[in-house]
Amino acid sequence: MTYQTVAEGTPDRGRTPALAEGLRERKKRDKAERIFEVATRLFAEHGYSHVTTQQIADVAGVGTGTLFRYVGSKAELLVKVMNERLRLGTEQGIGLARQGAPPTDAILAMLAPLGTESLTHPENTIVYQRETLFGSGPHSDLAAQRVSQVEDAIRTVLELHTRGSGSRAPDLSDVAHVIYATVYMDLVRVGVGRASVADLPERIRHSISFLVENLVPDPG
Repeated sequence: MTYQTVAEGTPDRGRTPALAEGLRERKKRDKAERIFEVATRLFAEHGYSHVTTQQIADVAGVGTGTLFRYVGSKAELLVKVMNERLRLGTEQGIGLARQGAPPTDAILAMLAPLGTESLTHPENTIVYQRETLFGSGPHSDLAAQRVSQVEDAIRTVLELHTRGSGSRAPDLSDVAHVIYATVYMDLVRVGVGRASVADLPERIRHSISFLVENLVPDPG
């Protein structure tokens, strides 16, 4: 397989210290962004196990030593990619809820990045969840924080849905946790081959819909 290489640029010469420092920082940010963008694309196209850090470095136009100055491992890079995708999904889900979308649709949009990865490359989701649960180091802490943020966002969707309800609602934080945990198990079952990939979208929709209908009061 042939990968296109991006040039790294030339050294800074003949510049004032402040200007040279600013240029170096900008180049560092540019390299970090290239690495992230390339990793996002290659993981999506080929799956975690079929992508190497050497391939990512080659396409991004950096050396492997440079790549490892920005990330400690391939798993850490995948966590960064998935964290960003979940952040975008969370924003989309809350936006839909604020526009009046049913909570099931809003939560599905929020968790779509995990569902999409499970449909195309289940191993990406499995590695991400493994790092979240059993990994160590800052990247695993960030993954755990992202899961907490997703659960908080699900709670926000449920709060928007129940606003004005006269019924006594359960603790929506607990409901949000149950929803995420249930969807997580749906994803894991597919990832380990215990459930059909083809059935996953309907399975997730059913799980979310069932829990919302039975645990969250109808505002109407």
